[in-house]
Amino acid sequence: MENDKKGVIQISDEVISVIAATAAQEIDGVAKLVVPGGGIFGKKNSRGVELEIVDGVVSANVNIMALYNCKIRDVAQKVQDNIKNTIETMTGLSVGTVNVVVADIDFQKEPEEKTE
Repeated sequence: MENDKKGVIQISDEVISVIAATAAQEIDGVAKLVVPGGGIFGKKNSRGVELEIVDGVVSANVNIMALYNCKIRDVAQKVQDNIKNTIETMTGLSVGTVNVVVADIDFQKEPEEKTE
């Protein structure tokens, strides 16, 4: 929460969760976010992101489903970097940690091209 001469500015945890979820899904190799316990992103009030904000410092846990045949470590590091940069840029809050759990792999193959 920030207080200046004009009034108070407060960004809800829900908004920060949406920012983190969107930033994670922007990364190639992320199929979708996974809610701990088996749900998929988009189900009732769940985003696959857990936040803790203490003294203006954000700690985030994000659970992803990676695409098969991607470099999982590289994808996870890109997710960490993108979430950190996006939250800090959009909110002005500091991000201390971003923990990425690769909870599942998406084995679906690319659609086959039609031959004529």
